[in-house]
Amino acid sequence: MKKTECPKCNKANCIKDGFMRGKQRKKRKKCNYKHTVKHRSGTATPEIKRHALHLYLEGLGFRSIGRLLNFSNV
Repeated sequence: MKKTECPKCNKANCIKDGFMRGKQRKKRKKCNYKHTVKHRSGTATPEIKRHALHLYLEGLGFRSIGRLLNFSNV
């Protein structure tokens, strides 16, 4: 699973820092930069949806499909 990267310094050690407008906020301890996690919901192309459906019909679970396609399993 890929960790959330800081957009300012491009490092991966971010911690949760509350919510803003219903979206999870993250903070990098070293640079003290706060940012909102980008959700990829609604950005799936028809090809990705078709591939996910094919993997599901082959017997893979939602979490496995999400990991393989680098996409949220929700």
